[in-house]
Amino acid sequence: MSITIDVPKNIDNIPDLRSPEEHIDGISVLKQMLWDGVELYHVNQYSSGKISKGKLTELLDLDIYAVNELLEKHHVKSTISYERFTRSIEIAEKSSEY
Repeated sequence: MSITIDVPKNIDNIPDLRSPEEHIDGISVLKQMLWDGVELYHVNQYSSGKISKGKLTELLDLDIYAVNELLEKHHVKSTISYERFTRSIEIAEKSSEY
């Protein structure tokens, strides 16, 4: 996909600043910044309860472990309720008895 955008003056030097630090070209810096924004948007959607963790893994094309690390990076706690968590433990304990 190709998109043309006008970059605001107050951030147009960011690719030039980040390129040498990250050893990548300016276009790659912009792509990374765009992806960071996509991740943050979806993490916020999860945090506010609008999407599930499963949907988050699907949207970001990550496994559950990578999503858990991403949520930890953004200081987002699981949206599972205490009651649901304890019920899951009970079910797991009962299934291990068999």
